[in-house]
Amino acid sequence: MAEVSAHAAHHAPPPGFIRKNVFSVDHKVIGKQYYGLGLLAVIMGMVLSWLMRIHLVWPNVAIPGLGALSPNGAPGGLITPEYYLQLMTMHGTLMVFFVLTNVPFAGFGNFFLPIQIGAEDMAFPRFNMMSFWVTFVGFCVLVAAFFVGDGPPLSGWTAYAPLSALPGAGPG
Repeated sequence: MAEVSAHAAHHAPPPGFIRKNVFSVDHKVIGKQYYGLGLLAVIMGMVLSWLMRIHLVWPNVAIPGLGALSPNGAPGGLITPEYYLQLMTMHGTLMVFFVLTNVPFAGFGNFFLPIQIGAEDMAFPRFNMMSFWVTFVGFCVLVAAFFVGDGPPLSGWTAYAPLSALPGAGPG
């Protein structure tokens, strides 16, 4: 019986870079992917925060390149009040849903939890991999909101009134 249990748990590492590092079922690699996605979300959130703070300090200064990113929200690089709310909405959404929830729970949980309890891997490694990629697609959809016609939502990251009740802020 000892031969069977010692023999059954080992498997060879996957060959190739993409299978090993991108579409991996190893909990440590998936944890690092969550940490990387969290770092990308932190950097984007910091840039959005800097844009908002620059606007608060110098409200009439044109920010180079911002007019090309959002011709309706920042014509000529000047941030409109609506675009400021859009930046705040995207900053809050990125920081709360992709940094404060993913990094501590998914990143830390995937990387360290199996090690702490002495497990070889997570219980369902393919679902674990799929959960990261669904999260990544959600991140891409959120970032793509900058490139649609009216720009990102402007209802605040909670989407509560009074910001969500503004014209153009939501479905109502």
